[in-house]
Amino acid sequence: MIKLMIKILFIRSNKAFLPEVEAYIHYFNKTEGFKAYDSSKFEGEYMLEDFDVVWEFKGLGGLKIKEDQILIHEYASLSTGSFPKFKNLMKTTINPKPNLRIFLNENVRLGFGFKDSIEYCYRDMGIDENFLKLRSSKKDYDFVYVGSISREREVEKLLENFSKNKIGKICMVGNVDNEIFNKYKNNGNIIFTGKVPYSEVPKIASKAVYGINFMPDKYPFKLQTSTKLLEYLALDLKVITTNYSWVRQFERSHNCSFYKMNMNEFNININELEKYEFKNNLNVNDFLWDRIIEQSKIKKNILQLI
Repeated sequence: MIKLMIKILFIRSNKAFLPEVEAYIHYFNKTEGFKAYDSSKFEGEYMLEDFDVVWEFKGLGGLKIKEDQILIHEYASLSTGSFPKFKNLMKTTINPKPNLRIFLNENVRLGFGFKDSIEYCYRDMGIDENFLKLRSSKKDYDFVYVGSISREREVEKLLENFSKNKIGKICMVGNVDNEIFNKYKNNGNIIFTGKVPYSEVPKIASKAVYGINFMPDKYPFKLQTSTKLLEYLALDLKVITTNYSWVRQFERSHNCSFYKMNMNEFNININELEKYEFKNNLNVNDFLWDRIIEQSKIKKNILQLI
């Protein structure tokens, strides 16, 4: 009897930071009957028709595939930047119809507003196992921020506060806009690591006392899962966060308590911070990538389509 081998190709550019791709590939490559590939890691050219499943992380437009192939569109977030709701509408109208859609959560699905009958499922963000293995007792800085260091995320408000006030030392992990880097690079209390391999993030972040979840209280950020907050909790860091709807709902759901700041007045009172009773009752095992992917029923959907 010949065993079925389903070959999946994940489409992404070399610049795209998508930790879920590594998680998917790890999950499917240890699942019988599947073999997964990352398009950004092929040394030469590849042929789309060599794969049974083509998996895109959606912008605008899309690939054309053969009739006997399966096309998956994943919407890990709503559109950002200028006129985000108009961009959502454009994607809903112009993007070709896949065999399956994957959404981060219900907010993202409703934000796009697809009216067809194409099957869909939800896949939330997860935690890499490496974040559970590191609990550094040696602290090299007081605060850490992991993520995009861009004007769109209004991170300058955070850096300006650290620049003007003697709050402590902060490590900024991730891609940084050149203008922001040049403005703050000579400040001894602000450390930029630049883009680092994802496997290095827990090692760096664990050397802080506090993890900062600096998220604008605006569409679409306020509706979406904060991966960095999950990772801070897995590292047992004390979480400082801006105050917005998703984070308040998360606190209630998981019996946690974070030090919350106003987005426009991001002032950290050290005395208040040291007295604050942080609570971290998150069951991090529930958020490990394998469990998140298994709960999404993506594998079941693919097998039904095959």
